[in-house]
Amino acid sequence: MIELAHVSKRFGDETAVDDISLHVPKGKFCALVGTSGCGKSTTLRMINRLIEHNEGDIILDGQAIEAYDPVKLRRRIGYVIQHTGLFPHWNVARNIGLVPRLLKWSVADTQARVAELMNLLGLPVSEFAHKYPHQLSGGQAQRVGVARALAADPDILLMDEPFGALDPITREKLQDELAKLQARLHKTVVFVTHDMDEALKLADHLVVMREGRIVQQGTPLALLQQPNDPFVDSLLGGLERGLKQAALTRVKDHMTSMGPTLPAQSRIPAGFSVRQALSMMLRDHSDRLTVVDQHDVPVGELTLRRIIKEAQLDKGSTPRE
Repeated sequence: MIELAHVSKRFGDETAVDDISLHVPKGKFCALVGTSGCGKSTTLRMINRLIEHNEGDIILDGQAIEAYDPVKLRRRIGYVIQHTGLFPHWNVARNIGLVPRLLKWSVADTQARVAELMNLLGLPVSEFAHKYPHQLSGGQAQRVGVARALAADPDILLMDEPFGALDPITREKLQDELAKLQARLHKTVVFVTHDMDEALKLADHLVVMREGRIVQQGTPLALLQQPNDPFVDSLLGGLERGLKQAALTRVKDHMTSMGPTLPAQSRIPAGFSVRQALSMMLRDHSDRLTVVDQHDVPVGELTLRRIIKEAQLDKGSTPRE
């Protein structure tokens, strides 16, 4: 869906993006991470031609972006920024319906799409449709921004630090909602963030940038298992890489399957992460947990010994995709 081949961008004598190549397949979630000024946002904005690249090729759905009219290109790509960019004198419904109106959708289709997205994002129409941006909390305004980006059902969604200005609790809730949306809608997403935990939680493909160049890219698990230099290792958490890796793996993938007659001990749902399991073990002073299904029926057991043994096997093997 998105391909960058040897792309560079210069601002005068300064090179902001230097000969990067990247491929984002259709329906995948790609996160660009790195320190401030490394070229993440510039890379994102070159995709929808808010910034024009100097060298290389940017291909969308098999066609060079220069072949698209810039305005029409941006209308077919959803775009979400940190401070929402909502029009303050328009109510929520009108803000969300902006692009469908520009694309000459009928009034009925536009209204139906606005209502669909508001309900999908936890913004009941009767309560929020007529509110203005200044009447919304930060999390509510960001939901409206996401709804507006999705209004014309674009195949591609670009997101530039969309949750960066939110408090930690609201941010985590919106991350969870975005993950659920992506599982349902399968958009092709390019997501810029400074938050490595956010990137690891959401992304299928992780791209680490430094000084305008890509220093490593791959699945989050592959990078956590084998960072290729000290900078990537530090960005991924250094000594905490093991816990971040544990957050990406599920309890059900590490448990020992057993019958429903397990001894009484601390219980953990099979879909929880191994990191959550380790936290429960520390909290409960236990080295084993009973694993339960969605009906709270025991289906297996997870032990600290097994987690450590499998971590040792992973360390000596090729990173699993």
